[in-house]
Parts: sequence; C-alpha cells; structure tokens
Amino acid sequence: MNTRNFDLIVLGGGNAISTAIDCAAAGLSVALVEKGPLGGTCPHRGCIPSKLLIGYADVAQHVREAKRFGFETTLRLPDPDAILRDTFDFTAKYDGILQNALPPNLALYRGHAVFAGDRLLEVNGERLRGERLVLATGSRPKRPTGFDELPYWTSDDFFRQRKLPRSITIVGGGYIACEIGHFLNGIGVDTRLIARGADLLEREDSEIRTIFQRVFAERVPVHFHSEITSARHDGTEFHLRITQADGSTTERTSEALLFCIGRVPNTNQIQIENSGLTPNAHGFVEVDDALRTGVPGVYAMGDVAGRFMFTHAANFESEWLAQQFIEDRTDAIDYGPMPHAVFSSPEVAGVGPTEDELKQEGVDYVVATNAYLNTSKGRAVKEENGLCKILVARDGTILGCHIVGYQASVLLHEVIPVMRWHNHISAVADLIHIHPSLSEVVRGAARKAAALLKKDQPVARPVRARAA
Repeated sequence: MNTRNFDLIVLGGGNAISTAIDCAAAGLSVALVEKGPLGGTCPHRGCIPSKLLIGYADVAQHVREAKRFGFETTLRLPDPDAILRDTFDFTAKYDGILQNALPPNLALYRGHAVFAGDRLLEVNGERLRGERLVLATGSRPKRPTGFDELPYWTSDDFFRQRKLPRSITIVGGGYIACEIGHFLNGIGVDTRLIARGADLLEREDSEIRTIFQRVFAERVPVHFHSEITSARHDGTEFHLRITQADGSTTERTSEALLFCIGRVPNTNQIQIENSGLTPNAHGFVEVDDALRTGVPGVYAMGDVAGRFMFTHAANFESEWLAQQFIEDRTDAIDYGPMPHAVFSSPEVAGVGPTEDELKQEGVDYVVATNAYLNTSKGRAVKEENGLCKILVARDGTILGCHIVGYQASVLLHEVIPVMRWHNHISAVADLIHIHPSLSEVVRGAARKAAALLKKDQPVARPVRARAA
C-alpha cells in the first residue's frame, strides 16, 4: 500500500480545519481527513442550525407576549416545514464554502480513516504518515439502551429532518434538550420533556437554574424524576409510558421521540488501539497543557479531548495549535475564562465557578445579584425574571458570573475581559455605561459586590488592563 508523508495530518474537518488551513498557508505539507461534510458538528448538526431555528421560536414568543405591552396579536404559520428547508438548505452550503477556503497545497481526503500505526492512517486505500498528527474526531450523541428497534431520533437525526412533527417527547434535561424544546414548543409543536433528575441544566448555578427551570416549565411541560419504562411505535406514533420516581405513571402519545442524553467521543470508530493512544474510561484522549497526548507528535483537541466541549473552545485550540506548529513552539495553552450559554427561553450564560462550587471548595467570596427590573432597559423589555449574579474574591478578583434572562450571552461579555486581564471588580463597577442600556444590569451587580468588599477592607483601585 502506498504511503504518503506529510508535515502534519489533521484527522477531523470540524473546528480543526483552521489548523490545517493556517499550517498549509504557512508552507507546511498538510493532509486533512474528513469522512463527512467539512465543518463538523457546528454548522451541520449543532450550533448554527440550532440557533437559526431558535430565531423563529424567539420571534413567535415575542408575538405571543406582545399582550404584556398592550397589543392584541394573532400568530399563524402557514408552512412550518419551510423553517427546516430554509435552515438546512443554508447550512448545507458550508461544506462547499469551506472547501473553497482550503489552500491549493492542502491535500483533502474525504473518507473514513483508521489508525494503522503511530501517526499512520489508512484512508481510501492509501496510507498517510505525519510528522505531527492532530486528532480532532469530535463526538456524537449518546444513544439510549433498550430502544434499538424504535425509530427514535438523536440530535443528529433531528437536524436532518425536512418535516416537523406535530408532537414530540424529548428525553433529557441538558442544554440540547432545552434548546430544541424551546424551538419546537415556540413554533407550536406539542412538546414535552422527560428529565431523569430533579433539575434542568443541572450544571448551572443553583439560583440561576431555579429561575430558568420555573420559567421554562411554564411554557414546556416537564416530567421530573421520570423515565420512559415502556415504548412502542405503531408505524405512525410512539406510545410511551412515563414512570415517576414515586411509581406513578403517565401515558403519552407523540409523533416523534428525541433523546438528548449526552455525547460520547468518536475514539472507538478509528481503530485507536493501533495508534499507541489509550483513551480514558469515558473514551476521551487525555492531553497535557500543550494539547499533547502520550504519544510523541500526536495532539488532540476539541470534543475528543474532553476538556471544554464548546465550539468556541475548539476554535481557540485550533488556532493556537496552528501557531505552535508554524512557529515550532511548545507553550502551555491559556484559555482564560471559559464562558458558555444556553440559547433557550429564558437565555442562560455563565463563566467561572458557580456559588455551589465555591462553597464546596471552601473559597472565601462575596456574592451580589441584580435583577433586570432594577434598570430602565430591563423594565423597557419587561424582563421580569432576569438576574445577574457576580461572585468575587476578597481581593476584588471576579471569580464567576452567571446570568439568566434576555440577551444573557451578550451581557456576560461585560465581565469576560475583566476576568481575562485579572482586573478588580471596580473595572466593571466604575466603568461608564450607556444609559439606559441592558449592560447596566451587570454594572449594578458589580457595584453591589464592590460595596460589600468596602465594608470589610479598603478596595484597591484597578490597574491598567494587562494581558494574562
């Protein structure tokens, strides 16, 4: 079998495509291997299509809630399936767009690759060997046990549909379940969630989570402490028995059944045992602070490394790796504060540890909250449930910030640069904000936190922002 040698092989054409493009543009010989459409999960089965769909639900929700402003409205959607057609016709273009962005000296291999040795791949009957290899094969939805004979969906299946169901049952209480649930309920699909535990978004700060859960469940029915104990499909609909922790049962019929119960890395699909790599008990490939695996010359990034399973984290890693390879450096990667958001209703965003985690770790801190309604803009948009929560160390360093409410993902960026530059809370509290703007929600929480610190000790003034 013919073997072709490269300076770099990138296995996975999702976020790691930036590493391949930048290194090839810098003159390295690069092979990019991808079995599916270029771009990976984000543009085809994740971030982009889900947010495009959620845009429709947000508009529908605004129309329904216009009565809070005194308007009488009606909502009619003549062709619901057009939402899916328009969205997925658009995201299907990403493969061609990304292929056109590849440098002419980059070798693209479209096919399923497996390891044949240390930094050696087999794909389409050819062998590729790299001086360096980046493993970026991502993750896929976890599938349930006991439902193999039923035509249920995972999120991957959902993002391939061209026709909306009239009713759906969603199993899961994480961000994917809550985002898809918001979309489908928002455009009028009979939607119900089944959550095994007591909470939705269980990793969020408990105060923020409580608000989200109350508001979300007012719109979308949720069965907590529940699981599906019986399921059959009659060719048209699912007939489900939902059993609660107390033993009581509920019967549910729905046209679709969607499982959003987590994601698993794709390491078991590439004959990784031939590579010298040994995934951990959960299937992830562990890396050091420079994204190096235990095999010299092999790096791992994105979901398969299991560090931060966010697209923005993988993008950061991909660009960082490219610079390391181009400049032949071995720096430790510095992510800075890692933010996240849940684009449901209400929106949730957070960065840094939650108050629950700080308590568990025994960290000394002050906490301040500010309701949206304490600001003029918050009242203007009638965000009655919105809240910003800031957690600050005794020296004034922001430890974390958690927000629930309108545009939470945007507001969170008030504190991310301050945390990145290790500045004092007063860098937010004393900053002139446009009035009236929604950003005053965050400033109000920061001012309260700064005032709490002043009660205990003098507060140092902020220094000029510096890079971490």
